[in-house]
Amino acid sequence: MKRFELFIPWLIVCIATVASLFFSEVKHKEPCTLCWYQRVIIFPLALILGIAAFRNAYRILFYVLPLSLIGLGISVYHVVMIYFFSQTSFCPACTLTVISPNPLTFPLLSLGGFFILNFFLIWIAIKHHRSKKL
Repeated sequence: MKRFELFIPWLIVCIATVASLFFSEVKHKEPCTLCWYQRVIIFPLALILGIAAFRNAYRILFYVLPLSLIGLGISVYHVVMIYFFSQTSFCPACTLTVISPNPLTFPLLSLGGFFILNFFLIWIAIKHHRSKKL
């Protein structure tokens, strides 16, 4: 399992990247400014974590984790602005539900993705720090 630990965060980032591109390019849902900021963070992570996963480079966590935490912060801000302050004027596409009967929106998907990504990155960093492999 140690060899494949970095593949889990890489898979999460790849799913987020493909979903983001699918909804913008195929479904023609134009992203807002906050969505673009999150994309700016998630797209390079797909490349960086992919290389790190195939090379077993755990030191990359020092560089990837702060970037991912910034993405989580932007995502939290995005969700708070839409759900608690009803700021839908700057983000009309993000208030649309992704799956009709459920209130699952793009900002909630992004928040969940960044939260799960950060959870795994922190878990791997703690695990390898204890074993002194970083």
